[in-house]
Amino acid sequence: MKAPSAFGRQNNIQMNEKPVIVVVAYNRLDSLKRLLYSLNKATYPVDTKLIISIDHSEGKNAIVDYAEKFEWGAGEKEVIVHTGNLGLRNHIIKCGDLSLKYGSVIILEDDLYVSPFFYDYSLQAMKFYSRHDNISGIGLFNYKYNERVNPEPFSPVIDASDVYFLQYACSWGQLWTSGQWAGFRQWYNTGPDLTKIQGVPEHVLWWPKRSWKKYFIGYMVLHNKYFVYPRVSLTSNFDEIGSNRRLSTFELQSTLLIERKKFAFRELSESLAVYDSYFEILPGLVPGFNKVFRGYNFAVDLYGNKNPEVIKEDYLLTTKKSTKYLYGYAREMKPHEMNVFFNIPGNDIVLCKKDDLLPETGREKILKFVKKFNYYYRSTLSFCELIKFAMFRIYRKLGLFDKNHKVPK
Repeated sequence: MKAPSAFGRQNNIQMNEKPVIVVVAYNRLDSLKRLLYSLNKATYPVDTKLIISIDHSEGKNAIVDYAEKFEWGAGEKEVIVHTGNLGLRNHIIKCGDLSLKYGSVIILEDDLYVSPFFYDYSLQAMKFYSRHDNISGIGLFNYKYNERVNPEPFSPVIDASDVYFLQYACSWGQLWTSGQWAGFRQWYNTGPDLTKIQGVPEHVLWWPKRSWKKYFIGYMVLHNKYFVYPRVSLTSNFDEIGSNRRLSTFELQSTLLIERKKFAFRELSESLAVYDSYFEILPGLVPGFNKVFRGYNFAVDLYGNKNPEVIKEDYLLTTKKSTKYLYGYAREMKPHEMNVFFNIPGNDIVLCKKDDLLPETGREKILKFVKKFNYYYRSTLSFCELIKFAMFRIYRKLGLFDKNHKVPK
């Protein structure tokens, strides 16, 4: 089988229909080299512009020199060197602003690696979703975990399309049109208070001020907008040490598409895979599979991570314990929605009144952890690996790794 050719022949695409690729760089030279290498292996229309935006840092000359000497074969290349340190949040905001000048941009942080066909997907998705008011961006990454302090496996239900929808911004390869970005930018300029927006997850509120993503999530929650994500990833993340990372992991590596394909897209209103900011399926999709839910005003909390105090619905479909419940389901099929959709009997997932929830004691939290482990990891991890897994999570949360990022003895 032949390797993918360096540059495609889609010459009929006009300049204003082609997103500009914007690489976000700071002080990771090896990461930048790896990303640019992958970009040069991808396919493009003719005259595809590349911008390398470099934030100011001491001793950045090697990064600037490499960026300026880098040969870009698909079109024009521009290197932007910022004279003052912007920080990650302001740097991404400035790069997003380039969409207002060029019509659309693909933002790639320097610890990413792209599929040879990431641009093909971007063009197809942009053509389909650019005029959809409820879509606030196009993600190129495919989530395998919900993004929390202690991530848990995430697998969207599979319908006939190649995409799913998530009320969560993508930071590991994303496309914004000028219209999508302008709506966020206008709201962001008002200086919003995220703590006043119901539905923003607590862990997102805890993120540091340097996070642009927390604001974009707040914007989507407030205005009921979604990112569209591919089921097969077009980017993978090396999750290297940087502004938001003290430890490099393999959790964000995602299998990349290695062959060109025509993607099947679907309207948000027709999708069977739409998820909120907690990575929970929307309640409105459940009655279509299990009619007993018709007529109930309920929230979905299958991961058990939502604070009941901020849930406004009367009923809750949850893995939390309650004094009594209306309907009960096992937690055996995957993803966990399938147990409810196909009416698998049990009491691991229940539909109950919010007022009937039991408070979580220390013992209940331990049992909850064990049950989650059995469901998500037992088939792949031994008991010893469970201990290592638990210790890793504890040490990472407490910031107790040494300078070599190992758990201290």
